[in-house]
Amino acid sequence: MQAQAYSNSGGLSMVNFDLLETEETYKGAVDAFRAGIDEMFAKPLAVRLLAQFPVTIEASKIGNIPVDIFTPVGEFDPDHVLINLHGGAFCSGATYISQIESIPVAHLGQYRVVSIDYRQGYEHKFPAATEDVCAVYAELLKTYSAGRIGIYGGSAGGSLTLQVIAWLLEHGIELPGAIAVLGAGAGGNGDGDYFSAIGTAVPPPIDAFNLRGNRFGYFSEVGPESPLINPLLGGKGFLANYPPSLFITGTRAFDLSPAIATQRALFQAGVDAQLHVFDGMGHCFYYDTALPESLDAYDTLLRFFQKHMC
Repeated sequence: MQAQAYSNSGGLSMVNFDLLETEETYKGAVDAFRAGIDEMFAKPLAVRLLAQFPVTIEASKIGNIPVDIFTPVGEFDPDHVLINLHGGAFCSGATYISQIESIPVAHLGQYRVVSIDYRQGYEHKFPAATEDVCAVYAELLKTYSAGRIGIYGGSAGGSLTLQVIAWLLEHGIELPGAIAVLGAGAGGNGDGDYFSAIGTAVPPPIDAFNLRGNRFGYFSEVGPESPLINPLLGGKGFLANYPPSLFITGTRAFDLSPAIATQRALFQAGVDAQLHVFDGMGHCFYYDTALPESLDAYDTLLRFFQKHMC
């Protein structure tokens, strides 16, 4: 989710990092946002999705990291597993955004989905989230071959997905069979910064993924030059090692330009990288399964994993 303030139709406003001058003010604003996004948006939607797409949800720990495990009701594929990295601007979303992103995928794909409650700001700093995801991934490698694991995330979770692959490459760990990045990218500015204002009521331009600019957040203690934060900085030789990668965005999404930039960089490096842009759709539009485009997006996501996880 973006770092600058915007309002959606429900009146929820994202923290405006530019206006927060003290750490105390920042923490208070994040706490308020966490409560607001859960009560006004995420929790009611998660309840509706669970009624629409029945799954069981089990709170557990894998590699000593808290996770929620989503298992389809009835038959499911026991030989493959998906890891979900929830959205929430690296400061929120652990319970209900996790459910929103995992319930439909588990039900429609008949996969078990492990959603990770990774450490975030303001309580934690980079690379805490990456370390947590890699700890869970390492533990799952004891049960599944790497090629039968897929990782996907939305918004901040999409950015984290790209960062996790960079970390695995840096540490010589076998990569998952495929990844999917929804509503996110590693970097890049362009038309998406302007046209997303149509859907978010923000005067352009907006720099949706400049989370490193905040003095108190998750990225506040690390510089912007590392490929472990922005994999595009690793160059073609580094990016060429990425697994098959899917990007889903919309023409009114502030993540449009970062998604385009990242997909193009991976494709130019020789990676099987697909980009699907949905006309008229905003940031993480697939959360709302009342939209036919959302079911199309989930179908695209699942067919991609089915093709590449082997």
